Amino acid sequence: MTQAATLTLTLQPVAGRHVFVPPEPALQLRRAVQPESEVLERRRVDGNREGDRPLLSPPVPTVVPHRLGVAVGVAIAATVGTTLYQSYTSPLYKSTFELVPVAQRSQTSGTATATTEIRPEVDQATLIQVLRSQQVLLPAVRDLRAYNINLSPAALAQSLEIVPLADGRLEVRYRHRSERVAQMVSRQLAQTYVDYGDRCRLDACHALQQVRADLTEATGQVARLEQAIAQFQARPDAQNLSHRADTLTRRTAEFMRYLTQTEQELKLAQQRYQVIQTQLSFADANRILQQQADYQALLQALHQTEGQIATTLTQAQPDAQTLQALYQRHQLLSGQMNQQVAIALEQFLLAQFPELAADPETLPPELSQIEQAFGLAHQVNLLSARQRAIAPIHQAMQADKLRLAELLQYQSKLETQLVVQRRILQESQQQHARLQQEISERRIVWRVAGA
Repeated sequence: MTQAATLTLTLQPVAGRHVFVPPEPALQLRRAVQPESEVLERRRVDGNREGDRPLLSPPVPTVVPHRLGVAVGVAIAATVGTTLYQSYTSPLYKSTFELVPVAQRSQTSGTATATTEIRPEVDQATLIQVLRSQQVLLPAVRDLRAYNINLSPAALAQSLEIVPLADGRLEVRYRHRSERVAQMVSRQLAQTYVDYGDRCRLDACHALQQVRADLTEATGQVARLEQAIAQFQARPDAQNLSHRADTLTRRTAEFMRYLTQTEQELKLAQQRYQVIQTQLSFADANRILQQQADYQALLQALHQTEGQIATTLTQAQPDAQTLQALYQRHQLLSGQMNQQVAIALEQFLLAQFPELAADPETLPPELSQIEQAFGLAHQVNLLSARQRAIAPIHQAMQADKLRLAELLQYQSKLETQLVVQRRILQESQQQHARLQQEISERRIVWRVAGA
């Protein structure tokens, strides 16, 4: 005698998870007419063997929760046929379903992005051994215990048969004396095998996780550096850095040469003044000039003008009219100072040589040295004022040059880091694409036939 039952399994999303929602099985039984004595005898034999069956729970719950990976989709429908093979000794129910390898999608990047489907090559003999192994069956065994179906992985594998079909497909068959157990085990095995395919165990999958982390890190670093560079370039002191640095370097060198020349001339004038002053027995000429109020006022004005000229020359684009006005003022002050030196010299000569008032033609023999001493004292004062005006400006230019160099160094550092991070990002993207291609070619993801 043969009894047949058909059950349709449907996988639907419920509250963010995927569960099987099995409808009530519709059984269509075809019974053969038998003598009443044979029926009574078979019932007595079956009743004696009922204790051999596993302890089963009450009717199957209407909602059976299961885990389901993303790669499977949101709905899987399968038809599990349960056939009762009835012999005179032991009835068995067979539940079957078919696993179909799913084609993987791979994206290739380049001038254009294309998506292609890759069907994995299935080593059916090796794969059947894996699907019958304790490691793969253990999750199904654990989940079945929630429905009072207590099977060991070995007992489950003993009644499990996996038959290879064409195109890498596999037919999974399970037999049991209980129709309910056969159906529940088939459902759970289908879910377990689908979940097993969703969990990638290739070395490339583990590497892909690390590459994704590197990709996320590199993407964040590139964004952070691009933002830092944009903020830096928006600063007022960071505008036209290269041009300003070149101009300042050139101007600083010019000032350095001018300052060096001034210091050399000042040193030489001081030496000559000391020599001429030792040859004279009267008062110091420079001290006489320092006592002249008008001369000192003009010297201070000249010192300020020298500083203004130097400051204007430090600008990236000095104003020509401003410079011309300053040069004219400098020339005027220089002329007035020369007049004050001549007045101071004349006053000194009249005080030192009273006879000159009566006879201006009678010149003292030291006149030439005296005039030279006053001239050298005046030159020392002029060079000293120029040196005092240029030196601090040159120091400020050196500080500006150092600050611009630091800004350029910081900008260069940011740009170098950005280049490195972009290269890392590009390498991570390429490695990510290679690993995805490798996984698509080697990974096997299952779906249940009919889904």
